[in-house]
Amino acid sequence: MNRFAIFSGTYNLMMGGAKDFIESHPTKEAAQARVKEIASNEPFIYWLQIFDKATDTLTTYRVVNGEVREEVDE
Repeated sequence: MNRFAIFSGTYNLMMGGAKDFIESHPTKEAAQARVKEIASNEPFIYWLQIFDKATDTLTTYRVVNGEVREEVDE
């Protein structure tokens, strides 16, 4: 598995799990490009996440009208 794992689904129950795993990529740029592609082509996807295995960090996106919006913690 590559460094940047993509997860997505219809409902985000915050429980995680293998069933939400889509694929992985060696660079964050490649993962972000794929996230945008998934958001524009999958009408029932509500959220996407990129997990960086090296730094143990997570970036969460919401899908709005086929476009991704990064969630920002306030």
